[in-house]
Amino acid sequence: MACAMPSVQYLAGFHCPAGGLAAHGAQLIPWKGNVYVSIGKSVYEYSMEKKCMLAVYEFATEIWCIELDTKTQQLYILCGQSGIYLLQWDEKGRLLKEPMSATSTGGVNIFFIGVEFCCLLDPSICYFTVCHEVLVAVSMNQNKWEIRLFNIRSSDHKGNYPSAIREMEISVKPTPGCRDICKGNSLPPVLLCVSLWKKEELAVDFHEFTIEPSLFTFLFGIDLAMVNSPVVICGFPDGQVVFFPLKTVPSPKSDFTDNQTKSSTRLPLLYNLEQPVVFLGATKAQISDGENNPWTNSSNKLFCDCILLLGQGGLMVTITAGNKAEGGTYEFREYHLKAPVKSAFCSGPNLYYSTCSDIQCVVIPQPGADLQNRILSYSSYNIPMIRAMSPISCCSEGDKEFLALSDKGKLMLFILKQSEDTAQRARLSCSQAGQRIKELLSQIASVSERASPLKSLIEQRNHSLLNLNKVVAISQAVLTSRGANMPVRCKVKPLWTRRLQQDCLVASCILENKTDFILESGWNLCIHLSTEGSGTSYSFSVMNLQPEENMEFIFPLVTEESEHLEFPIKITFALVYSLQELDKSSFQDPQSSLFSHTQSSICLPLQEHIIDILQCLRLKPHTGQPFPTTFHCMSPLDPVEAFLRSSGGAECKPGQPSAISKAICNAESNYAVTLVASVRVASVILHRALKKEDSDTSLCSLLFHWLLSAELPLSQNPVEVHGMTPNGREFRLRVGEVSAYDLSPANPIPATEVQIISPHLDALACLHLAVIRRLQILAEKCNQDGCISPEINLDSIQKQVIARESLLKEVKSLLDNLCVRKDLSFESSAKKRLLCLYKELRDPGLLLL
Repeated sequence: MACAMPSVQYLAGFHCPAGGLAAHGAQLIPWKGNVYVSIGKSVYEYSMEKKCMLAVYEFATEIWCIELDTKTQQLYILCGQSGIYLLQWDEKGRLLKEPMSATSTGGVNIFFIGVEFCCLLDPSICYFTVCHEVLVAVSMNQNKWEIRLFNIRSSDHKGNYPSAIREMEISVKPTPGCRDICKGNSLPPVLLCVSLWKKEELAVDFHEFTIEPSLFTFLFGIDLAMVNSPVVICGFPDGQVVFFPLKTVPSPKSDFTDNQTKSSTRLPLLYNLEQPVVFLGATKAQISDGENNPWTNSSNKLFCDCILLLGQGGLMVTITAGNKAEGGTYEFREYHLKAPVKSAFCSGPNLYYSTCSDIQCVVIPQPGADLQNRILSYSSYNIPMIRAMSPISCCSEGDKEFLALSDKGKLMLFILKQSEDTAQRARLSCSQAGQRIKELLSQIASVSERASPLKSLIEQRNHSLLNLNKVVAISQAVLTSRGANMPVRCKVKPLWTRRLQQDCLVASCILENKTDFILESGWNLCIHLSTEGSGTSYSFSVMNLQPEENMEFIFPLVTEESEHLEFPIKITFALVYSLQELDKSSFQDPQSSLFSHTQSSICLPLQEHIIDILQCLRLKPHTGQPFPTTFHCMSPLDPVEAFLRSSGGAECKPGQPSAISKAICNAESNYAVTLVASVRVASVILHRALKKEDSDTSLCSLLFHWLLSAELPLSQNPVEVHGMTPNGREFRLRVGEVSAYDLSPANPIPATEVQIISPHLDALACLHLAVIRRLQILAEKCNQDGCISPEINLDSIQKQVIARESLLKEVKSLLDNLCVRKDLSFESSAKKRLLCLYKELRDPGLLLL
């Protein structure tokens, strides 16, 4: 049966740990306008009057249970695998002990509680309660439940308690339905303190109940009633419900002393639910004749005539006093509720409990009522996902208020209106009916006002999740493909352009979108350029790139660390999506963000490209002309003299390149005599890789066209080109067909020779290295395809390798001596010898097979 919807007020939202409160547990205690809420490792203090957070107390481990001693205004906190902590305040609400540290955020004080607040260090405690200046701690040791009692008054000035004043044990006897729960300790025990009701005494605590004398006497015995001892009822996850008194009853044989540590008698078993116990309570279920609203007694002298035991599986047991006329006894009755039960509380004759999907209310049957159907009917409030509940007050008009904590960490106040019958509604006056209609319309407007931003938020989240789905689909398509089949790829081409009346070299990147999705806002193309010892990065926003469309990006090839072009240049592409782009439009609350700040982007690696100097040359239309006799110099110089001038006699420091190596790579002088380096490659390799059967183009022209990223007219069959490097160095490339006799004198090998000619040593070295790398790639590809190698003389190859190795050893020896010796005559002769070795190593070059 559905009830009228209660009035709901959202008070506050707390940070919810990963997994929700279902995995971590939560508890709330209201007291005098404040609410203490424990979630995860934090205890929050919220003021219902000020509608704001007062303080947050952070602990090192997860909190299992909190308990408030209303007499002393002390809050006890049980931290898992640690012990019980104690928070005490003065009259102005300040902590009596200094916390480990304290901060303030948004006007809320955050205190970090250390071990100095620990009053009972024991990692085995799984639950506790405080009543009548006694702390009752429950722990599990192997197959036994241990219950220990500590005297609060006997604590020292540091809050530490001495040894327990009493210890008791009970064996664990799990039924098949409770075995896994007991083994994993996923549910804590439940404790309830009850005492004998007396007319001259008032109830002393909001969680302590006074029991009607006959029920107390029948249930716990005349001895405990005579000594007026409070009784603690304890329910365990294995289904057992036991009880024990806080005060001991003197024995005629031996007096009980504080030195007695273990109880020799077995704890009395009150009941066994055979399912985990989740709630113990007491209430008044029977209304006497002439009694009107006994639950609203302002003097709080209400006594309870019914004790409730509630299991997680929905079994409810009521314990009430029997018929006094028949000698007096007590009776147990079992009822069945909708399960599973998460939390519950009693308010008068009603029991309110929460399941996974709803809050429900059942009327507790009165004692002595003869009910044939033990499945109780319930009223539903259609409030799902409630983790903890606690009552606040019961108004004189019958309205009930209680606090609830949702699985998402939201604190809510519920006001339940007392239902009215049809006759009462028929007697409403016109003014009362109008007022009631106004209240209903106000409630509808309030619900509509809350629903409108929620609807907008849901739409924004759906839009963000749709975008996230597209991002995941694009990421999967890119990560599962390689090479030419990649759905998103880049094509790079160097370009010469003129800016600020100067020619500069840039790169053009064409981004192709072959996916079925649009690359929208949030996607960025990141480009990283790296050379030997330097690098730089660029990032470009990709805006609305439709499928099967392209987008061009232009960026310079000069890195930040170097003002001059250095080759080869390695270019790495990556497609990056910023996840914070989703948060900006949909998640204004940082705590509700879908993504953490440590992982704020998705990076998809694309291709890598190598740009060498051959792709960036500037060719001249005329070829074959000799170099000028001088370049920027007034008179021609001997190559050795120019080489010595370029080195400058710089000193070589340990750990740095030698002066001669710097001169070879960065020579800035010009020579009257040109330098030559050559590379030879077997013609069979070029035929296999470049030659087409129906083509009349010569191998030289094909090789030129393959080496240079320029549109050379193949019909002219050029054998020589003339141009300038990006740094302004003149050069000539000459290609000719030769016969290699050095490997097989009897059978010369047809080959094609590439000569690099330049008066600039740095340009010659860079071009020579680039040609060798290109031809090596071509030779490796042909070898993989099974190209037939020509017959060669292995002895000739061995002799050439030995000769080259001796030259390299001589170069290394000269460079080492230059770093050590400071003799000017030796330095001059060594540099001359190095230049000769440089020529011998590069012309004629080795043959690529």
